[in-house]
Amino acid sequence: MAPNGSGRVVFRREPRVARLHDPRKGFSLSDVESEIRYDPLTGESSRICHFALPAAAPSDISAIAEARRPGCPFCPGKVDTITPRFPEELVPGGRFRRGEAVVFPNLFPYDELSAVLVPASRHDLAMGDVPESLVVSGVATARDFLAATLPRMAGDLFGIVTWNHMPPAGGTQLHPHMQVVATSEPGNAIRRELAAESAWLEAHGRPFAPDLLAAEEAAGRVVGRTGGWTWYVPFAPTGVLGDCRAVLPGKSSVLELDDGDVADLAAGLRRALRGFAANGLWSFNLTFVPDRSSDRSGRHALSARLLPRLYIDPVLHTPDANYLHMLLGERFSMAWPEEVAERLRKAFSEP
Repeated sequence: MAPNGSGRVVFRREPRVARLHDPRKGFSLSDVESEIRYDPLTGESSRICHFALPAAAPSDISAIAEARRPGCPFCPGKVDTITPRFPEELVPGGRFRRGEAVVFPNLFPYDELSAVLVPASRHDLAMGDVPESLVVSGVATARDFLAATLPRMAGDLFGIVTWNHMPPAGGTQLHPHMQVVATSEPGNAIRRELAAESAWLEAHGRPFAPDLLAAEEAAGRVVGRTGGWTWYVPFAPTGVLGDCRAVLPGKSSVLELDDGDVADLAAGLRRALRGFAANGLWSFNLTFVPDRSSDRSGRHALSARLLPRLYIDPVLHTPDANYLHMLLGERFSMAWPEEVAERLRKAFSEP
């Protein structure tokens, strides 16, 4: 998308109205509203509609977690005997360790360097109870692992760090774990975003992120700050029940985070997770969106993107992704971002 000539962040929306005879209202002719919003950087569209609440999590998730504990490969005593090892020339000793955390190769890799990171021994962890210490352990270990391995690899790479928590988010193990991938191809979404940020920088002589954060704050969607991180609910939502992002201007990759940055991120993430969990959510994806490790253009600010996930119907295991997401590349939400922001702002106001 070419940048707009005004130099301002523009929040574009298109209200839509469908007319139907509603059986809930005696088949009276009714107007049902929805809205299409456009990402202010890339122009990608996002639909807000339905406005229904999800079902609760399965009542036996704790029992399922306990039943799976004996076979969990990430629990203490299992990692060293079950998980694979890196070649010695890449990671001396075969596995990377930082305190309690351990990193080992993904047995089913996504790229040349594709790793699993287990940040702690805790097996069963509810979304609303994730401690700051676990986040610090995971993110700092991912940073140190990338710093140790990227210099041993060829090419100009991205360091991608993600977290799929619980089955709705694609987590194949209930034990908390992250993914760390070094790649020359970061994926379509990051590629499009970086291209749009380069265009904005060239057109306006300044990076996009500070302008975006100022515009989101003026619109009331900034929910809090922890250190240098600004947390906001984006105008064009990604998740079915909304999402939240944290941006750290001045730094563009996980490799650049210092220990203070990591601690500040953990403090904000705990509040955001607690805020979503208070609405009955129990699963999430977290992904850091970086620039190339060598890029010094200043176009990009590192962001952490939190996306709550759910089963629309936990009995039928109905997912929160459908043809819109999977085939049309269209984001869809049942929650107004402004209402999500109000709920999260309350979570950030608590200690």
